[in-house]
Amino acid sequence: MMLQPLRSVMSVQHVEETSLALPSDSKLRSAQQRVLEQVHTVRRSRSRGGGSASGPVSPTSKSIGDVVENGTNITMNEAVEFLSRHNENYQNLGVSFIQHSTFHDDKAKQEVLQLKGIPRLVALLQSTNPQIQQTASGALRNLVFKNNDNKLEVQRCGGIEEALVLLKKTDCPETQKHVTGLLWNLSSTDELKSQLLRSAIPVLTESVVMPFAGWPEKISNSSIDPEVFYNTTACLRNLSSAKKGTRQPMRNCHGLIDSLVTYVQTCVAEDRPDDKSVENCVCVLHNLTYQVETEAPALFSKINALAVPPLRSTAQQVPSPIGCFSTQSGKTEQEGYFDYPVMEDNNPKGAGWLFHSSTMQTYLSLLESSQKDATKEACVGALQNLTAHKGTVSGVMSQSIVQKLNGLQNIMPLLQSTNPSLQRTTMALVGNLSRTPRLQSTMARQTLPQLTSLLSSGAKNNSDSDDTITTASYTILNLLKAEPEVAKKLLNNTFVNSLTDLSKNR
Repeated sequence: MMLQPLRSVMSVQHVEETSLALPSDSKLRSAQQRVLEQVHTVRRSRSRGGGSASGPVSPTSKSIGDVVENGTNITMNEAVEFLSRHNENYQNLGVSFIQHSTFHDDKAKQEVLQLKGIPRLVALLQSTNPQIQQTASGALRNLVFKNNDNKLEVQRCGGIEEALVLLKKTDCPETQKHVTGLLWNLSSTDELKSQLLRSAIPVLTESVVMPFAGWPEKISNSSIDPEVFYNTTACLRNLSSAKKGTRQPMRNCHGLIDSLVTYVQTCVAEDRPDDKSVENCVCVLHNLTYQVETEAPALFSKINALAVPPLRSTAQQVPSPIGCFSTQSGKTEQEGYFDYPVMEDNNPKGAGWLFHSSTMQTYLSLLESSQKDATKEACVGALQNLTAHKGTVSGVMSQSIVQKLNGLQNIMPLLQSTNPSLQRTTMALVGNLSRTPRLQSTMARQTLPQLTSLLSSGAKNNSDSDDTITTASYTILNLLKAEPEVAKKLLNNTFVNSLTDLSKNR
């Protein structure tokens, strides 16, 4: 007996950490040039003010005047020490040096950690000086980039909470970029996801996602930079790929799913399917559909309530013929009574968007218009998850995709993809759809020629994955049983030889 392949999938869809925080000026001056400029600023300030407000400089470190006169750079130890001065010019000098030193130098990141510089940088996020806030958040963003020890240190000294406080109150686009970039970097570490889920998701949704997507007012907040939204959705993408405990709180977060769907639908309507944030949004939605029927059964109570089998008299029950390609089995008869109900919520909310036909239509549109395989795979994966479980909900979702939305015309071409992962996910979706009895005749006529061709191709060049071939075989068997006449046309020597080759080579 052929084993049925895995029917539900949540590709981790983990997104790489954000790029480092670039220098804020367009000329990208060297670290030493920028530090010396800060030094001159400090010197001028001291001349006007009659000295530093923080008192005399420690005899163990260079004075600001020494740095200026000798034209030399400060050390990391001195930069970290400057962070604790009361004079903002010293603070700005120290934090600017750290941001630039950690831009490409991993050793500098370790040095800041050892010198206990991270707690001081976190404290500066709440500086009253906007420039210090911006540079400190950029420095932290660089420090945690692909550095797990620094990420944990940021959490240990309350950096996540301070970053979120700053994000809520700042209106500086550069600071917003750095803070959301910092959160994106932190979200790639499993140990931090639980706290980020509790504290960051609501703030990111209310401060960035909802206003940028224009939900619910349908008017986008143009003051939020697209990069801020991109960083935010990348953070959400990482968090949604975590374990079961993270998905349901995200589904329940007010305005999150509504805004993500609204944004994607807007991009599709405006012919921007490859907007760089679309991929992140669809990946989040994809991950939130994983096991949604199991984890949130109340969402589907209305659909399940409609599944009432009709009364059938024994006189109407005619035994089906038994054979390799019998038209119906007893099990198929039992499952085949349900038709997709026309009724559907015209104004879905929250997690209701995950399985609404308008969302599925958006996925299908992206399959046709997007050039990004990652976006396509996320769309197919979301549809695959919605059709994963045997039963009423999967049947409703399958009938909606095939009959209501005519989705096969968008789905089947992806079986020719040269991307093995996309091809495998597409094949799994087609396999899921083929289990719905009322779709099998339609699917047999529309898909069997291509499926048998895929199987024959896999037998010849051995390029398709075992999962793809297994699912294709299972799907072909399902559909051949439903349409024996189609089976007669396809069961030729070439196809039989292909099956023989597969059995030998796999």
